[in-house]
Amino acid sequence: MDFSQFFNLLLSWLFVLPMGFLCLAPMRNSLRVHSRRVYPLMLILISSLLVAGAFFVVRFEVIPNAVLLPILFLLFLAYKKAVAANLAQACAVFLFFGCMMSVATNLAYAIDAAYNIDLGAGRESLRFGFFRSLFSFLVLILFYQLFRKYYSFLVEQMQNPIVWWIRGLISAILLLVNLSMAPQQYRTLFVNNIFRVFLSLQAVIFTLEILISVIFYHILKNLMHLSELRVRNNLMEMQEKAYEKQQRYIEENARIRHDFKHTIRTIKVMAENGELDELNGYLNEYVKTIPENEIRNYCANTSLNALLNHYGAMAEKRGIETELRIELPPPEKMPLSNTELCSVVGNVLENAINAGTAQEEGERYIRLSLRVEKNNAFYIVAVNSFNGTPIKRNGRYLSTGKKRSGIGLRSITSTVEQHGGVAYFHHKGKEFFTDIMVPLATPSGALPSGGDG
Repeated sequence: MDFSQFFNLLLSWLFVLPMGFLCLAPMRNSLRVHSRRVYPLMLILISSLLVAGAFFVVRFEVIPNAVLLPILFLLFLAYKKAVAANLAQACAVFLFFGCMMSVATNLAYAIDAAYNIDLGAGRESLRFGFFRSLFSFLVLILFYQLFRKYYSFLVEQMQNPIVWWIRGLISAILLLVNLSMAPQQYRTLFVNNIFRVFLSLQAVIFTLEILISVIFYHILKNLMHLSELRVRNNLMEMQEKAYEKQQRYIEENARIRHDFKHTIRTIKVMAENGELDELNGYLNEYVKTIPENEIRNYCANTSLNALLNHYGAMAEKRGIETELRIELPPPEKMPLSNTELCSVVGNVLENAINAGTAQEEGERYIRLSLRVEKNNAFYIVAVNSFNGTPIKRNGRYLSTGKKRSGIGLRSITSTVEQHGGVAYFHHKGKEFFTDIMVPLATPSGALPSGGDG
């Protein structure tokens, strides 16, 4: 076996390693197992595949690309198995970084051609493998943290497969264009201005991919911002309706109190005259005029109170029994903003009401508890009935509503994790459980729990 050819081939294929790590970067919150296990396993898998593939090419004199393509396909299968993202997301991310590596490959071709124009694709020198690996690792160093921080947001928040298929299609087209430009004979690069055009196209493709990613990110951020504005507007509408109902109740009670002295006089006269039947009928009519308190005071937070009244009324209309126990921490210790708190609780109740509505038989109920425990954590705990058949995709629960997106649960998880909390969802039998814990905020100037005095 020609060991120089073996190591040369192994060096030129080393780009697969940074590509594999880059593909994992946007999936940091979508890994099926902890990153401490995924990355070593990915390293072992890629190393094994590259060594075995290089040995097979040299030993049986096979065309390198005929072995490299199956290696990349096996890597993709392993990658899809390691992440909980949907197929469209996995393909889009894999193709994107594949396109990045194709730019690194063509730049390595250009450098190799500058030193020896008698070679070409499939007959590269050791220099090609060195620069291909060098450029690939530079891409890893430059973009790993950026995609880990920002692209993970896209993967987590944008679950629409159509959007990701379009994104992947763009990368696939650019990748095919780049692969078709691989110079079979280096000499052709030095005819007229082809070398300059070749390098310019690499810069254009690389820039296009980055710009598309930036635009994609900002479009999604704007959509999320609009969604947050809609949540705030809904809360304001709920508060306004709750305020109007409360005002009607207060005004009605004021009128009743004003008229009550006349009622007392009438009752006194009937009692003195012994008109008991008339008195009983009069009291029955009077009770009917007393308005019921439509607004319940669950807590001092007016926004949350309006939200709870809104969903409480919705549950009652749908025949779902609700039991709400609300205990909020002091405002200075509340870890969530008003909007975040209402968003989390609203998503919990909306999913629970949808689940109860979808039940065809059995008791329908929602039990929600907000409480502070051990003076250091804020808990949101809920249990609700459902039909006993959970809907899951990629290991995640989906809503029982018409859209079945699961966005509500992802929104809850994302919100609480931003504050160092955790959200856990599970089911048992015909009950669905939501367990959320968020550490209490430390007031300004106070020492953390357990700190030195």
